[in-house]
Amino acid sequence: MFRTDRFAAALAVIGYSGMLLCGAGTPADAQQGKKKPAAPKPAAQKKPAAPKPAPQTKPQAAATGPIVLGTTQLPGDFGKFGQTYTLGKREPLNFTLVSARYSVERFSLGNNTWVPKADQKLLILRYTVHNPNPRDTGYYWADLRFTAVDAQDTNHDFIQAVARAGKYDAPLSITLKPAQKIECEAAILVSADGPTPKLIVERERGAPVVRYDLRGKVTPVPAPFADPAVADGATTRAEVPVVAGTYVPLSSFDVKLESTGSLNEPVLRRELKPGYRNYTATFTIKNATQSKKSYYWSHFNAELRDADGEKVPFTQSLLKASRLEAASGELAPGEEARIRFFFPLPENVEAKTLYLKDQYDTGGKGRILAFDLSTAPAGSVQGG
Repeated sequence: MFRTDRFAAALAVIGYSGMLLCGAGTPADAQQGKKKPAAPKPAAQKKPAAPKPAPQTKPQAAATGPIVLGTTQLPGDFGKFGQTYTLGKREPLNFTLVSARYSVERFSLGNNTWVPKADQKLLILRYTVHNPNPRDTGYYWADLRFTAVDAQDTNHDFIQAVARAGKYDAPLSITLKPAQKIECEAAILVSADGPTPKLIVERERGAPVVRYDLRGKVTPVPAPFADPAVADGATTRAEVPVVAGTYVPLSSFDVKLESTGSLNEPVLRRELKPGYRNYTATFTIKNATQSKKSYYWSHFNAELRDADGEKVPFTQSLLKASRLEAASGELAPGEEARIRFFFPLPENVEAKTLYLKDQYDTGGKGRILAFDLSTAPAGSVQGG
């Protein structure tokens, strides 16, 4: 009886423990009284961040081909006639190009004279220089540099002397007061053929320059020196037709054919062939420079062409206009002398043209002046 009771009690304890275990981990029927877990809330959506701007890169220069050293053009402006430009940095000057013209005459300053040869002409520049500085500033030829560029891209540097406009007795060298302005002239020897299209004006090395397009802006070569066969007005003749009674430039002189005549006797111990005479051409020569100039037969080269086309060479002598004496001498600026060229010519043949050129200032490379002898008054036959 005791064992049975004890066994029953043990079973009761075991049953109670089993119930406790089932309540802690029963299947779904034991959990029906519990609420279903809430569905998870969707995560709050963040506003999309604004896109970051792409990093800015420096714009690349357009490709212009390979860089070649030494080909960069000097910095500066493209100039206009009559407009003022400031040139230079250390001691600037105001520059204005007033005009430009072509010339075949000499450029004479003080004791120096520059004469264009047959393959050259002069480009004469008229300009003003103004001192913009609050102090005195000097100006002479080296303070501005002029370079002309011809159609073949050949550079021609200016003559190393400048003049005050209208004043040619000495090269210009002046101290400019503050705000003082003067008008000047410079000259450049350029090609006789065609226009000179470009001009560069420079104050100091490395500083900006002014470039001018000269096409159509330069006063043409005057008649009769301009070549009528070329319409550009910038091409000169190597042989210039001239009529009597007109002064034309010949190196340092202006010359004028006055008259013609004949001498039926020997001249300066030169015997005449039978049937010949000495044909004479009388000229006035004038010193057109700013200094004294001598004249002698070796300063000239003359040749006569007769009506038959024959050439008569220079006798290498000059006669005085009214005497059978050799002519030579010295002329002050503006002073004149009358001389005669003479040539042995058959009595029955007429003279047609006298060709005259400089032999001294240009070394025989000057223009030829072709004087039409039929335009000169004919003098009487002289016996001495």
